Amino acid sequence: MKKFNLAAIAIVILTLSAVLGGCSSKKDELRVYKLGVTGTDFEVWEDVSSRLEKSGIKLEVISFSDYVKPNQALAEGEIDLNAFQTVNYFENFITNHNLDLSIMGYSIVAPMGVYSEKITDLSQLGEKITVAIPNDESNGGRAIRFLETLGFIIVNPDAGLSPNLLDVTEYLTDITIVEMVATQIPRSLADVDFAIINNGVAYEAGLTIADDAIIYENPDEPHMKNYWNIVCCRTGDLEKDDYKTIIAEYNTDATRNKLIEKFGGQQIPVF
Repeated sequence: MKKFNLAAIAIVILTLSAVLGGCSSKKDELRVYKLGVTGTDFEVWEDVSSRLEKSGIKLEVISFSDYVKPNQALAEGEIDLNAFQTVNYFENFITNHNLDLSIMGYSIVAPMGVYSEKITDLSQLGEKITVAIPNDESNGGRAIRFLETLGFIIVNPDAGLSPNLLDVTEYLTDITIVEMVATQIPRSLADVDFAIINNGVAYEAGLTIADDAIIYENPDEPHMKNYWNIVCCRTGDLEKDDYKTIIAEYNTDATRNKLIEKFGGQQIPVF
């Protein structure tokens, strides 16, 4: 019967412990930052996070169910960054809530689209029209401006990017505009002639601008820069090196390819 060399076994055990401990230590050494998103955007950011590990950085992606909490959580230090909103929404929100947040970088533009269960072309509309739009200030105002572009209404030019229905100076057709919670609009398509739906809300409901939208915003129009999506941080962290590394890793062909793979043109990179 062979006798085991206890000293040799001990050395092997110590060596394995050191190796495993080293791997665990390396993983634990990653600098972790919490990133707030909405909807399914976490999939793209998780891909970015996997690529950031080479720089010693890990993103913990937290998905929120509304458009209010991500900015509040960022301002209160519950998260480190967020990536869910447009320039216009951000500027209105921080002004109205007096938050010290800043834009760190830009990601995508997500055009709003016109969707309907009753028509396939706007020329098929009858004399009386009912349209649903989001009821929040930013997206609702954007939808009103889109309706103006489509020739249904005229809006006071002094109302800026976020007009409300009181800013409509003329109705060019017999149209009734119904304001609804954005996420409820896809379920209400049968009750209206058409609806203007946020890109992300439409996508969550299985609607895409390529296959289902009758028409959608032209992303190349100069004013669309106001609707670029952004990455935000607390103003005091603007010069943080790790944050700059995160933005640099996002702004790569790898992310562009992931966006195409995931959204198939629904979200258009602006970097």
